[in-house]
Formats: sequence, structure tokens, C-alpha cells
Amino acid sequence: MMLTIDWTMPIVLADVLLTPAETAALWGLHHPYWLIAIAISLIILLQLSLSILSQLLKRLLKWLGHSPFSLGRWLMTKTATGVSPQEQQIETILQRLNSLQEEQSILLRELTKQLPNQD
Repeated sequence: MMLTIDWTMPIVLADVLLTPAETAALWGLHHPYWLIAIAISLIILLQLSLSILSQLLKRLLKWLGHSPFSLGRWLMTKTATGVSPQEQQIETILQRLNSLQEEQSILLRELTKQLPNQD
């Protein structure tokens, strides 16, 4: 009976005994160019994601800073537009009539002061 040695057996046992991190480290040592390419890609992806996160944070903070003013402006336009243009025109006419009535009363008082003086 002849005994043959299977040299792939230690490799299979090594794969079973190694953790995934150790397997990745060994793969990186055996493929240095791929390791460098992956590392550069990861650095670029990290930089892009941080840049996007930074832009989103800036926009969010800017929106939060402007939101009270926008809300106030919106409320002012809603309350101001509650009056129809016809009602606004009527209000203007009434104000003019009141001012004319006041002016008329002032002129009548002056006239009554002047009339006794002419006697």
C-alpha cells in the first residue's frame, strides 16, 4: 500500500484556522498592487463621503437659520392677503373721508371765529 501526501491539505487547514482579517491581510501581502489600488479607492470614497456630509450639514444649518424668518414672512403674507383688494380700497376711501371731515371741521371752526370779528 502506497501512501501519498496531499500538499493542499495544510492550505485548507490554514484557511479554516485563519480569521477573515488575517486572510485579508495575507491576500494583501500577496497582491500589493491591488492592495494599493483598493486603499487609494477607499481614501477617495472616504473623502467624497465626508465632503457630501459636510455640504448637507451646511445646507441644513443654513436652512435652520433662515426658517424663522421664512416662517415670519409667510405668516405676514397670509395675514396681509386675508383682506381682499376691494376691502382695502374701501378702507382707503374711508380714511380719506375721515381726514376730509377733520379738515372740514377745522375750517368751520376758523370760519366761525372769523365771522364774529367781521361784525
